[in-house]
Amino acid sequence: MTNIIYLASAIGAIKTYHLHDVDNDTKSPLYPGPGVIASITGASLSKAKDAIRQVRYGSRWLDFPRTPAIKRTSDGEIEGALRLLGYVGYWRHLPGRQTLAAYLSSRTGVERDHPCVVVLSTHHAAVSGGVFCDVVSDGIVIDIDEAEGRRKKVSRVLVLTKRIAPSTIASREPASKAKKADATSKRDQLFREAVKAETGATRIKVTPNEVFVILPDQSGWYWLGSRDSLEEQILEPERDGRLRGNTAEAAAYRASMGY
Repeated sequence: MTNIIYLASAIGAIKTYHLHDVDNDTKSPLYPGPGVIASITGASLSKAKDAIRQVRYGSRWLDFPRTPAIKRTSDGEIEGALRLLGYVGYWRHLPGRQTLAAYLSSRTGVERDHPCVVVLSTHHAAVSGGVFCDVVSDGIVIDIDEAEGRRKKVSRVLVLTKRIAPSTIASREPASKAKKADATSKRDQLFREAVKAETGATRIKVTPNEVFVILPDQSGWYWLGSRDSLEEQILEPERDGRLRGNTAEAAAYRASMGY
């Protein structure tokens, strides 16, 4: 199912001295780029990944047979995804490649309290005031003094200074379990109605593997056949089959199954 997620239109100020624990609502491990975006914006990890996909592929990725995986991300993709989510700022390149510890202690101006994407020698991290979040912390916000890898080199920093109106982000959301169960229930009901119409049965009992019916001239249950075989006869009817598949109920079942 393809949806367009409309983000909140209200534009608030940049929240200083603050990051979010990453909400990993996916089944995949946490990677630096999506994790940084989720921690700064508060968006779920799946939404952060969709924002990166939109920057990388445009909305055409919805036409791909599979959702593209998001693992490695470039500086530009992170900046573009943050812009889609309503966060903009500027890049500052650090001369001499300071260590993370040196950078954190030497910050001045807006870098001291605004959220920043810090490009380390191994990965991206999020910093805002005295808090820190990256893949090493498993997406949990920690104190900057507890951050590991403080000797890693910092090459550049994206300083986020302003909120803008967020953009719409294309998303391919899986159907909920409730919707899947409802669709399955409807198809099962159509199958039962098709079998009754094809056989003239007064009652029908369907198990996971077999189908039983009571016919008008019988008083007990009669084994009609395996469920797989009967489904095949309705979906792909043949002249010599037990079920001809020529009733309106059979046609409705075929339509529900995409035939």
